[in-house]
Amino acid sequence: MANPETISNQQVGAMNVTIIPTTKFKTTKIVFKFRAPLDRATVTKRSLLAVLFETNNAAYPTQTAFRRKLAELYGASFYTSASKKGDEHIISAVFDFVDPQYLMEKTDLLREVVHFLRTIFFDPNVRDNQFEKATFEREKENLKSQLESIYDDKITYAAKRTIEEMYQSEGYQYSANGIIEDLDNLTAAETYDYYQTDFLKNDVIDVFVCGDIDSSVLLDHLQLLPFAERPNRAFHSVPKVAPGKVHTIHETQAINQGKLVLGYQTGILFGDEKFVPLQIANGLLGGFANSKIFINVREKASLAYYASSRIDSFKGYLLIQAGIEETNYEQAVAIIKEQVTAMKQGDFTDEDIEQTKQLLVNQMLEASDQAGGLVELTYNNIVKPSDLAISEWISKIKAVTKAEIIAAMADVLPDTIYFLSKGGEA
Repeated sequence: MANPETISNQQVGAMNVTIIPTTKFKTTKIVFKFRAPLDRATVTKRSLLAVLFETNNAAYPTQTAFRRKLAELYGASFYTSASKKGDEHIISAVFDFVDPQYLMEKTDLLREVVHFLRTIFFDPNVRDNQFEKATFEREKENLKSQLESIYDDKITYAAKRTIEEMYQSEGYQYSANGIIEDLDNLTAAETYDYYQTDFLKNDVIDVFVCGDIDSSVLLDHLQLLPFAERPNRAFHSVPKVAPGKVHTIHETQAINQGKLVLGYQTGILFGDEKFVPLQIANGLLGGFANSKIFINVREKASLAYYASSRIDSFKGYLLIQAGIEETNYEQAVAIIKEQVTAMKQGDFTDEDIEQTKQLLVNQMLEASDQAGGLVELTYNNIVKPSDLAISEWISKIKAVTKAEIIAAMADVLPDTIYFLSKGGEA
């Protein structure tokens, strides 16, 4: 694991560059995080833009040529993804390449990689002031298929619908991958205009480099990426206040197994005083196989095919999900609520706490044992400055008391109950 004291930050033009030095891996990972406000007017364009970045460009105008170049860079890989963190939309662009010291021949591979990245970000496949039509329409259809596929994954679909209901007056309701209703009318010209006038000029850019690398050489090469100067806009996220009355939604589809989701507001964000106690509380409630929901809803009562909980620490909510028979709806909801109440009342043992702490520590060590995990942990501490490097985080986990867990649970307040069923008696 990289020593947090050796992690360094440098400003290179518009890029906030973080170097995570480590000799643990035989590859180097470069991750670009492009951040903008999460907004319906732009989220679908951004998601499609991310896909176009990894498809082709003017220098490598076909997907075959693009992939051939990656192969020439000693089997490098490049991919993009879209995500949301709080009230922000993030395009991640990830480039993995072999550490040159493991190559037989001497080469300035890092410089070649940065040159290739320059073609990706600054030399798109454009004809007549719009993205090349064939590529654009093909990737638009691919994105549409991806968005439609969520409908077939009922666990994901139920969680998505719950978020839409919980945040129906906020931008957070929208999927990071875009909105299918907005995709059909999206044009190659409109998307290219957004890329030129907004994305290239306004996105906050964080770059992470994880590997055994000469930082001075890296910083010199990164200057080849001419992102224009821009204000370093602060990360934005406002937790929602829980409503006075729980919102209940029951929808029907042709399915065999009901999907139940209970949404709660916590108001607790990454780095807050109650954040680490809430992590442990979630582990005790439904985060692990020793949790109350798993044992009491799935094992003892045999009401659920699956049952778990998770927290979002950048928007401040908790979701409890279960797959149940439709006829067990009332009983399942009642037992889940009982587990939440039991947590608030401190109905868990010191042994439960210690076991959950160990599971959480193991989970974090596993995440930090991969370059991607190290990058995400570092990015979290940048967007919301916190004293939560791995060693400090683990120390805080071990120091959490039962009283602190109960205090965190006191902030967990009900918002929405969503149930998707085949339409019988519930």
